[in-house]
Amino acid sequence: MDSKLSFYSLISKLKWPKGYTGKIFLIAFIGTHIPLIGLFIYLTIYFPVEERVSILLVVLVATVVGASVTLYFIFRLLAPILMTNKAVIKYNSDKKIPSLPKHFKDEAGVLMANTQKCIEELDDLLKLKNRLIAMVSHDSKTPIGSIKIANELIKDELQGDNPDLEDIFKYIELIEISTDSHARFLDNMLTLARFDDGEIHLNKKEVAPEDIFNKLAKNHKIYFEMKGIEFVTNSELPIGSKLNIDVEKMISVLNNLVQNSIKFTKQDGKIELNLKEREGRYLITVKDNGVGIAEAQKETIFSAFSDSSQGTKNEVGSGLGLWIVKVFTDLHKGEINFESEEGKGTTFTLSLPKS
Repeated sequence: MDSKLSFYSLISKLKWPKGYTGKIFLIAFIGTHIPLIGLFIYLTIYFPVEERVSILLVVLVATVVGASVTLYFIFRLLAPILMTNKAVIKYNSDKKIPSLPKHFKDEAGVLMANTQKCIEELDDLLKLKNRLIAMVSHDSKTPIGSIKIANELIKDELQGDNPDLEDIFKYIELIEISTDSHARFLDNMLTLARFDDGEIHLNKKEVAPEDIFNKLAKNHKIYFEMKGIEFVTNSELPIGSKLNIDVEKMISVLNNLVQNSIKFTKQDGKIELNLKEREGRYLITVKDNGVGIAEAQKETIFSAFSDSSQGTKNEVGSGLGLWIVKVFTDLHKGEINFESEEGKGTTFTLSLPKS
């Protein structure tokens, strides 16, 4: 045990007073009466009885008044500790976040501020845990259920007299979509865990813009076909140009931006991806003619677990996609901005340094 707690350990064993505040009052009371005891002994030895009484009476009154004032202000000074204790107990029982002050600079003030911070962070973690559990439970059911259904339909076709290969390939595509969706969801969960642990790092290498465009087109081919979306890519960079980026992370960024556009673009819509160079930076824009972003959602759109609206075909999301876009863009020392108008569409602009 820390030697600094030795006296506290001794005092805490007292049966009376039981409370910490009472023990402080007891020590203060003894301390304020030591001069009175010393004076009483001195008067007993050196002064006659008739003189002792008047002196002791005056000193006793002064001591009682002084002790009362001292104990009162000690009680007031203990208020931060009492408030902190009450706040912790209240949060533990009701899960209501207290409002402890944070502007005091001494030890008691810092204790209140740190307690408030710890409770707020703990509450965020508890909410994150509950949301993660709910999200994993919800988002895992849809792709797994789709795979099971597609598997049963394929078995039914193969057991028939004249299997329809076109239908079978459609069911296989459905399995691919569902597997893709689930893999992306698990990747997002892994990114979240690594981000909290500070374990996300860049692994840059050169890649041709066409390779990125082809990868994106392949990743979302089925989704484009399902909603009849036209996907247009364009690069204004000189032929043979290379981007120096973490390819996997930037593919994840663009996957999430394109997937977001698909989600909120209506049937037979259009999504454009453009790449150009301006003032020593690469600018990548993902533009759609979808439903746009509601004004109320614009401030929190890049936050983890931001409220995710349903898509034009009731598609649901985890609320992590655009947060991952922001995290990976920041890692590249880039910037992500957007312009959006409800009913007309959204344009995300990604700005990255060339090196």
